[in-house]
Amino acid sequence: MSTLTLRQKAKALIDTLSEPQLHVASEFLEFVKTRETDAATLELLSIPGFTASYKRGMKDIKSGRTRPWGKVRSDV
Repeated sequence: MSTLTLRQKAKALIDTLSEPQLHVASEFLEFVKTRETDAATLELLSIPGFTASYKRGMKDIKSGRTRPWGKVRSDV
């Protein structure tokens, strides 16, 4: 089935839903959208220790433990 056909089918189904059903469908679609990943993300997540390192980096940014890019050594 083509993407266009799938979209048309989904939109036709959405038009027939009751308000409670539409609410559930909307939440499900939001969930599906947020779970979408690409090859680059999967590659990063497969690196041992990446997630912990990323979290530490985000904490450093939030607490101001960073350097301006211009002051980073260029010989490394």
